[in-house]
Amino acid sequence: MIISELARAQVIEHVLGERERQELKWGDQVENSDELWTVIALEEFGEVGREVYEKDLPKAYMELIQLAAVCVAWAEALQRRGVLDEK
Repeated sequence: MIISELARAQVIEHVLGERERQELKWGDQVENSDELWTVIALEEFGEVGREVYEKDLPKAYMELIQLAAVCVAWAEALQRRGVLDEK
């Protein structure tokens, strides 16, 4: 496995772990409105920005993982609501 593939695998592993943690903490969020998902994602993005501004890249990494997991949860909710089947 080349270095970029290893990094990708580690990031995906971290995102999936965070996704599981979020689901345990918040439960099934399939009924969240897209407006609420937007607010949640923007809040996480703001935390990434804060850590970058403070030059704390390890914390910025963790915030990026949380943001990615939120985006995965939102995409899962869209899939489960059948949004993609409506076209």
